[in-house]
Amino acid sequence: MPDDQRSTIKVAALTSGHRTPSSRFRIRQYIPLLAQRGVKVDEHIPRFGTSCGLPSPFKMASRLPALVQSHQADLTWLSRYMVQGYAFFERSLKRPRVLDVDDAVWLNPPLGRLAQPWIARGMDAVLAGNAYLAAYYRRFCPNVHIIPTAIDTEKYRLRELPADEPEPFTLVWTGLAVNYTYLDLIAKPLRRFLQDFPRARLLLIANRPWKQETIPANRIHFEQWSPDIEAEALRTASVGLMPLADDPWTQGKCSFKMLQYMAVGLPAVVSPVGMNRDVLAQGDAGLSAQSDDDWYDALRNLHDNYALQGEMGRAGRAVIEKSYNSRTVVDRIAGIFRSLL
Repeated sequence: MPDDQRSTIKVAALTSGHRTPSSRFRIRQYIPLLAQRGVKVDEHIPRFGTSCGLPSPFKMASRLPALVQSHQADLTWLSRYMVQGYAFFERSLKRPRVLDVDDAVWLNPPLGRLAQPWIARGMDAVLAGNAYLAAYYRRFCPNVHIIPTAIDTEKYRLRELPADEPEPFTLVWTGLAVNYTYLDLIAKPLRRFLQDFPRARLLLIANRPWKQETIPANRIHFEQWSPDIEAEALRTASVGLMPLADDPWTQGKCSFKMLQYMAVGLPAVVSPVGMNRDVLAQGDAGLSAQSDDDWYDALRNLHDNYALQGEMGRAGRAVIEKSYNSRTVVDRIAGIFRSLL
């Protein structure tokens, strides 16, 4: 029987915060889409964020109402953990229980390496954002599915390219300010590029400005992040940036910046780390860069070739529509939920 003809499934979704990216893109964006497929999701957001600076007893206490309310649902959908770096009452949540993970959260202090195996063993399924995460969780749960962090292709629309290249040539980076440490890795080639190409600028979409002394302030445009402006701001850019270190934490990242860029038709210049390599292999949507010279050469290549920007942008959008479209991925999630009941 088709999903939409079956009885409604009630799901209690335990997320981490109003603005937490994993909550927004791995659970909240699917709520209206799942409702169309007979899956009613009630999201339970803690009063205190699960990773905030408050002592853990306050964070744990804020999760107790969701623990109780999960037993009024048919299934529990848990984003990452109940409290970052700890095991809490995950095994007391209503079964079947589904853990949703998009980072190497077993590395979170103080007890993530102990907490995550314990949590995963108590789950009926795990939705992992990439193959690296899936391989880890298969050690503890036999029912693991790779579910990428998908893009709403109606919100993230393909940019329209005029016949003549617009000014300025805009490099863009978007994300939380805590991740500026990765942007620091390419500060030197960015400075060199901006010095050599006066019509270029750097656009940062984040929760606070980048504190650095390498690039003149008049070459950086800061846009205060909000969910209302992010997609449209990306569409004003020319090239998206996703530098990363190569370590166990970044291996768990799900390439979401890169996917956002691709969705609006931006060519992406990225570090070939973890899932970034897999996405690059799916289409000519961008360039990989490791050394400072690699980054400079990739940016110069795109700066000098407007046609290549368009070709890579269209290729990236095609990859998104095929493999990372939220309206396709949601069917997989609904199917997994129904298989557990």
